[in-house]
Amino acid sequence: MRESPFGLRLWRLLSQRRPTFDTSVERMRVVLAGDAGVPSGELAAVIEDGAVPDPDLVRKLAPVLGIHTADLFVVAGLPVPDDLASAWPTSPWDVGAILRHAVGMSADQRRRLAALVRSLPARPRRGPAPSDDWPDTPGALLLRLLRNRNIRPHNARILKAVGDGPYVSDSTLFGLGRGTVAVTPRYVGAFAHLLGYAPGEMVALTGIGPVVEDARVHPASAEIAALAWQARRLDDEQLSAVMTAAQAARHD
Repeated sequence: MRESPFGLRLWRLLSQRRPTFDTSVERMRVVLAGDAGVPSGELAAVIEDGAVPDPDLVRKLAPVLGIHTADLFVVAGLPVPDDLASAWPTSPWDVGAILRHAVGMSADQRRRLAALVRSLPARPRRGPAPSDDWPDTPGALLLRLLRNRNIRPHNARILKAVGDGPYVSDSTLFGLGRGTVAVTPRYVGAFAHLLGYAPGEMVALTGIGPVVEDARVHPASAEIAALAWQARRLDDEQLSAVMTAAQAARHD
């Protein structure tokens, strides 16, 4: 039987969320199964035996865990279904291009930009997203979550500006996916802020910590992460319109 990394990731997440030290992960699993309305045995097979999760199980677990369903498919090592997938890859702009403007905006400018993005309807993908040949490692997980927001894995500048990521080149960041660059706690914390996760939860999902306590995070990191999620399904034409508005706002 092919083993999935999802069970271990979920076990660490449940362990991190225990309300008390004496609360067992097994107890957390039983409660999760009941709240999600899934068979306890099926969830136990995933967490304890490394079984590959059924897509329907992922969809039921996501809202109970408080994780975007599309993200949980990435965490589970499964392809993101077409009805949940981001618009990646778009051209010439991606969501990262919008964020490069957002980090330098005033609070009012960011609110207006977010309102514009929310006003645009999500458009269905025109075909399956290209796959990659990366192993399912912590580095690949981080970059796939980034891509799940239609942010290309060549955005070291954004990672630095939002989450105080390492000062590295785009090619170095891309090496996280191939496994040629080691994932450090600073990378994990920076991705957490850019992706809209609590740093402790991203440490649990990747297994790489501890939490970096002295990171100099952008004061609007939560708003920027939310903007990225709101814009993830905009197509080429819509992104171009948002970019035009963002450029005009910055020069107003």
